[in-house]
Amino acid sequence: MNIVVTCPRYFSELNNLNNLLSKHAIKIDFMEPNGQGFSLNEMKLNLKEASIAVVGDDQIDDSLLDECKNLELIIKWGAGVDNINITNTKPKVLNSPGDIYKDVAEHTVFLIGSLLKNIPDIHHQIIINNLWHKPTGTRIMNKDIGFIGFGRIGQQTAKILTSFGANIYFYDPFVENVENDLGKKKDIEYIKENSDILVITASLTNSTKNLLDKSFFNSLGKKPYIVNVSRGQIINEKDLINAVKHNLISGCALDVFEEEPISNSNDLKMFENVIFSTHNASNTIEANNSVNQQVTDTLLKWISEQN
Repeated sequence: MNIVVTCPRYFSELNNLNNLLSKHAIKIDFMEPNGQGFSLNEMKLNLKEASIAVVGDDQIDDSLLDECKNLELIIKWGAGVDNINITNTKPKVLNSPGDIYKDVAEHTVFLIGSLLKNIPDIHHQIIINNLWHKPTGTRIMNKDIGFIGFGRIGQQTAKILTSFGANIYFYDPFVENVENDLGKKKDIEYIKENSDILVITASLTNSTKNLLDKSFFNSLGKKPYIVNVSRGQIINEKDLINAVKHNLISGCALDVFEEEPISNSNDLKMFENVIFSTHNASNTIEANNSVNQQVTDTLLKWISEQN
């Protein structure tokens, strides 16, 4: 049996995994992508001899199975599996969300604070221009914050934001009841019309891809700040650039992009009211330990069931 690991965040667990599997005839290989993940063609080579794959944001679809015939199990490091488009029943695809929703929620709140308090700009002016820059910010209290998607990440973020005195609303067709009155369910039109801050925590699906497009931005009732910690493809970046350029929004903070890493020529880099993060919202010691343990437990259970 051959285990291939292409998710760098699991590399720290490999010594432990080798020790746990020392009595088994199992080979463990690992390889690190140059960018956010390996391309489909690269994965076809990486997994050619694999029985089990532990993957990150690598591209995988059914065409890979023609060349990786031994592959029985794919474990996605983390929650989202939108990069894995397998329609066959084999290999089995499992995710490993751990408790990373807590870290993404915290990151989201920090991005909101950075936007409202102009923190990156102040830092930049001191370090780069040696200026004692004092822009006027605004507070979170009493802001109407609309969520598109209200799963574990959205609800945890809302829990934190309510402590600031924010008003929480959400649009999510799959969420009916929310414990502790974390937010009020509204339709998408209400969210567009009333949000001072718009937070994207939805999964990437056919219905959410390019949800925030030219039509969406043109129908906003206010000039909201937009924060995306979900998937870059939910926002049409060309239309987002136009929205920033024409002041349809007050600014945005993005942890995810249509293309990752973001290209050097991306026009979003022209604007002072755009804050960048590197698809890194969940990257904490605690989250890594949580997910790594879940991946290891899943591997051990799978291997024991095969013997």
